[in-house]
Amino acid sequence: MATTRHLCERDDWLARNAAVSLAMILALAVSAVGALSEGRALASHVSCGEVITTDTTLDSDLINCPNNGIIVGANGVTLNLNGHLVDGDGTNAAGCDPNAAVCDTGVVDDGHDGVTVMHGRVRQFGVGVLVGTSSAGKVKHNRVLGISSIRNRFLGFGIFSSIGSLVRNSSGSRATARHGGVGIALGDSREARILHNTFRRNSDHGIFVADASGSLIKRNLFSRTATGIFLLDSDRDRVLRNRVIRSGEAILLDGGGHDVIARNRVARVGGRGKGGDGIGAEGGRSHLIADNLVVDAHGNGIRIGLVQPPAGALNTVVRGNRVKGSGKDGFVVEPKSKHSLLARNVARNNGDDGFDIESRTTSLTRNRAIGNLDLGFEAVSGVIDGGGNIARLNGDPRQCTHILCS
Repeated sequence: MATTRHLCERDDWLARNAAVSLAMILALAVSAVGALSEGRALASHVSCGEVITTDTTLDSDLINCPNNGIIVGANGVTLNLNGHLVDGDGTNAAGCDPNAAVCDTGVVDDGHDGVTVMHGRVRQFGVGVLVGTSSAGKVKHNRVLGISSIRNRFLGFGIFSSIGSLVRNSSGSRATARHGGVGIALGDSREARILHNTFRRNSDHGIFVADASGSLIKRNLFSRTATGIFLLDSDRDRVLRNRVIRSGEAILLDGGGHDVIARNRVARVGGRGKGGDGIGAEGGRSHLIADNLVVDAHGNGIRIGLVQPPAGALNTVVRGNRVKGSGKDGFVVEPKSKHSLLARNVARNNGDDGFDIESRTTSLTRNRAIGNLDLGFEAVSGVIDGGGNIARLNGDPRQCTHILCS
């Protein structure tokens, strides 16, 4: 079985990205900006590094900013880029200590509520747009609308220590760090909405969510990124109606509980040394994986748990999914996963088994396995047979082991 991200993912990510660690620590408070001088931008003309405290509409591009681009310095400010570009110089900011201040970020909002950043482009910084707080509380109701954040080294967007943030109709693409380039990182946050965005060609994750709760990730497109969506230690998040294509892996869960992964479409993931699983729940409890379509995954279609290092999820419900044309098994439940329920799923034309069930506490009810290369259902002794399972035209004439199937 394929191995993939594991329980040390968070520490590995930080170790690879020490230069921006304070912007990305999974306490997920951004570093202080006390060193930033007070100031007020002109009505519509802004220079690199200025602090704005009133609504501002740009009248020109900002080119080759040596450090930060624009800093929001008050609550309720709307920054309208007005179709313009905020451009970094593509190098680390000289003389800026990332352990003491936010460095090399296109748009910075540290600690302010009700801020809107809209309608423009940000590129060639360490981080494109950073929204969060270094104080004890959380920022509230900030919005990023229609922003193209491309070719930033580490993050297109960073949303940290926030409540009710919205990122919509934006693009976080081509994060260029050899390891650790992420379209959007969301952490220590509640009730964020990530809607109708595009994430392409990031070197690591399209979306990395950690220590968050109540997030809605809906109708986004992920293409040619190492992992489309990765949820780590997050609770009650909803991942709905997204598309993940031509990526290393599609959707991964590790830790947390009560997340919902539903009605997503996954196609052509993996290959060329990449893991290639469609959807994986590697840990946590009471997740629901429902009504997803996985087509042509290089590895397994939907996987619950890990073989190496051994890990499992508890009380996972896998319901109404369709997996077709995977290179390995359609559905896998690893030994460390306990009390999984698989119901009304379909595995068709996969490269090994339709269902490979290695945990005896798993329940199988009304699933179908058709035309898979090996068995329809390869189940260990003791698996709970809920009845109604169908296996036909699979390569192994037995069709099923340790359950009844018609």
